[in-house]
Amino acid sequence: MSWLTSLPALFIAVAVVLLPGAALGWALGFRRTSLLGFAPALSLSIAGIGAILAPFVHVGWSIWVVIATTLVASAAAWAIMRTRWTRPRRTPTDDTQEKWTVLATAAIGLAAGAFLIARRYVQLVGVPDNISQRYDNVFHLNAVRFVLDTGNASTLNLGSMAGGTGGLSSVYPAVWHSLAALVTQLTGASVPVSVNAVNLVASAVIWPISVVFLTRVVLGPRPIGLLAAGVISAGFLAFPYLLLVWGPLFPNLLSVAVLPAGVAAVVLVCRLAPTLQDVPVRSWLVLVLALPGLALSHMSAINALLAFSVPIVLWRLALHVRTMVRAKASPGRFAVTAVATAAGIALALVIWDKLRPAAYNGWTAHQTVAGAIGEVVANAPMKTDVTVAISILALIGLARIVRQRPQFWLFGCFFVAGFLYVVDAGFEAGWARAFFTGTWYQDTYRLAAYVPIFSVVLAALGVLVLADWATGAFERLTPRLRGSALMKGRGALLPGLAGMVIACVVLAWATQTGPVRDYVASNHIFYERDTKDSILSSDEYKLLARIDSRVPEDAVIAVNPWNGGALAYAFADRKVLEFHMGQRESKSERVIADSLSKADSSPAVCDAVRETKVSYALDFGKQYLLNHPSSRTFPGLQNLDASKAVELVDQEGAAKLFKVVACDPATAAK
Repeated sequence: MSWLTSLPALFIAVAVVLLPGAALGWALGFRRTSLLGFAPALSLSIAGIGAILAPFVHVGWSIWVVIATTLVASAAAWAIMRTRWTRPRRTPTDDTQEKWTVLATAAIGLAAGAFLIARRYVQLVGVPDNISQRYDNVFHLNAVRFVLDTGNASTLNLGSMAGGTGGLSSVYPAVWHSLAALVTQLTGASVPVSVNAVNLVASAVIWPISVVFLTRVVLGPRPIGLLAAGVISAGFLAFPYLLLVWGPLFPNLLSVAVLPAGVAAVVLVCRLAPTLQDVPVRSWLVLVLALPGLALSHMSAINALLAFSVPIVLWRLALHVRTMVRAKASPGRFAVTAVATAAGIALALVIWDKLRPAAYNGWTAHQTVAGAIGEVVANAPMKTDVTVAISILALIGLARIVRQRPQFWLFGCFFVAGFLYVVDAGFEAGWARAFFTGTWYQDTYRLAAYVPIFSVVLAALGVLVLADWATGAFERLTPRLRGSALMKGRGALLPGLAGMVIACVVLAWATQTGPVRDYVASNHIFYERDTKDSILSSDEYKLLARIDSRVPEDAVIAVNPWNGGALAYAFADRKVLEFHMGQRESKSERVIADSLSKADSSPAVCDAVRETKVSYALDFGKQYLLNHPSSRTFPGLQNLDASKAVELVDQEGAAKLFKVVACDPATAAK
């Protein structure tokens, strides 16, 4: 399969992550860069909330749920924004006044970043129906099929696929899965193709849009800065590539991609953007409306936004207190500020504590504290290679922030992102590591992905510093040229255009010829089919492709999830007895795993077969994911060739499909 044939899936994925949010953003009154910047976050909220509400009105998941939710939300937003309390007052600093040069350079930066990331993504994955041959992906692929199969894309229900029995045990962030299911519904693409379409869009579309918009909010309408931010967004290992390989952490990928827009909303609420001033109610509304999209993509994004909001809010508080001091405000106003601050701190601590999952310490520190600090500064997480150009530019930007201080909170955000990484990468197990990074399961890969959010903005600022220096030097060296006819009218644009073209080319070369290229080249093995660690071989792919013609729709297949057999559900839409390696097993499921091959001579096994309605079994051999001890707890599904309880139905190489013929198969299949 070629990427050209997957274009319909890619176009649909782009549409479902941009258009619903754009409609809602338009109704709120956002235009131009703000409209585009908030569109993905609002789209995720629409998809997530619509998916939760649909089961309550007995409606299955489909694009019509998204359309209906969009229309209702947009109508409500339009009405709210036309009350006399919320009616916008346009000012010369609004984004409606942005010049075409700002929009054009932002678009070029976005296009460049999208192209560079998409190119590397294609190199990493190979072909569009390849899958990540890693642990978490068995659950994610089957969860997409579960949404399609049940018509329920609710976050409150997705966990039930892996044995959740209601309440919190059935909760799992489902927006990523619901988007992939929509792509399959609308295009007929296979689940693997839809998954790759959504991941490619999250990496190469949502991420550049969100981070360029954050740069616009922080640095103002500086064309070279926006252009640089788009190109630089493609130059990090920590995002998106680490999350595409480790885990893989696809829902986390989606939440990080859209998080910069959430940070931008907090900046607007605190009125710290130098040129974007808005009606406070609208800023609050977009922040509140973006939160569900973050939470339902991955709950850890809420904790991340909370952490990054601390320096922003503290800086706003410091400015507010300074204003009160200068105005000689009454003691009562200071008391109100103190009480509100204390209440906010208490609420933040409660949220931080309650949103953390159960304690987990499966990963330990991999660095010294000093080494982890170096990894943050060098943008070289998890002992990867140093990202030289971006790191130098970010340090230049950081120096400008520290020196001039109008946006000193940005240094605070970078510090928080780096601090969380250092704690997890360099601290030994203990209360500090559990408290600060328990939200992310003390998994350093997840925390590494946050550093690029602020490194992009700082590096873009570094480019601005160099551009301003170069412009000043040019003007000092060529005073006569400035007065010439060549430099008048449209000719005056030539140096700036030439500078931006050069900057774009140099940045693209500097960010794409080092660590990113090497990391992708060395890790595409995790998407290949025939390696010593893959869970699906080419033969198994071929057998899965025709299982739907060999196995009835209502059949249940016994599988060992550790060798890829569970993916018959995602690939062929046929139910399997165990959907994931971590699934809770019933007593009957355990009996089949232990003894299906003995069903012809064991009444107990036949009872389990009838109870579970198992009528087929897959034998995908003994190449197991991770070689975990649990992978070898399925002896009843091995050596089925020698069993009289089953008969061979289909085979591709070593991959075999059997039908259960013992225990009265007709009864078992009912």
